[in-house]
Formats: sequence, structure tokens, C-alpha cells
Amino acid sequence: MELKDFIKMTLKEISLGIKEAQDETKGTGVIINPGGLAVGDQGDKYLRYGGWRYVQDIEINVAITVTEGEGTKAGLGVVIGIFSGGASNSNETSNSSISTVKFKIPVALPCTETPEKYKKEGYSFT
Repeated sequence: MELKDFIKMTLKEISLGIKEAQDETKGTGVIINPGGLAVGDQGDKYLRYGGWRYVQDIEINVAITVTEGEGTKAGLGVVIGIFSGGASNSNETSNSSISTVKFKIPVALPCTETPEKYKKEGYSFT
């Protein structure tokens, strides 16, 4: 698999995963990859949504296998859990490599309603 195909497939799978997570968490108070973030003095991210909500980055680091072979369809697979070994009898030739992909997704997790005293104008987070 060429690098450009690997990148394209990886970004597509990440994007589809984010979209599906957004759809499945509607109405739960979770906001995945919110737009219009404010950044504080210390680099913290906040979202103005019924008061200020803290936004944190969920960091994901996954191992991805890329397999290509004669008679097989090239593709990506996420490596989860324990690697296992074994013997098999096959005449098929294939190549497999493992890469890691690390990325962050900003998420505003569910929270309780902001107390009135913190909603007032002029309140400082410092």
C-alpha cells in the first residue's frame, strides 16, 4: 500500500468514527469536536455553551496493520489486545506491517448546569 493510500484510509476512518460518535451521543451533553473554542492563558480550551464548558483533548494512539497480498484485499485493521502466533498452511504470499497513529479529538464531556454565580458578567477564570 502506498503512503498516500494509507493516509487517505486512516483519515477517512477517523473522520467517520468522529461523525458516528457525534450522531450516537446527540442529546447526552457530549460535544465532540466543537467549533468556536476560546483558549485560556494556560492553553486550556473552553466552549461558551450555557456558560463556559471545559474542552479536553481525548488522545488516541492506535496500532494499525496494513496487509497486502495475492488474492487478498488490501486494507487497514486496528490492532487490539494481544498478538498471537501460530502456524498455518497457505500458499498465499502477503505482506503486513504495523504502524501507529496518534491523534487528539477535542471533547466537551457532559456536565451539570453552571451555577448562577459563575454565569454573571465579569467573572474571571484566573
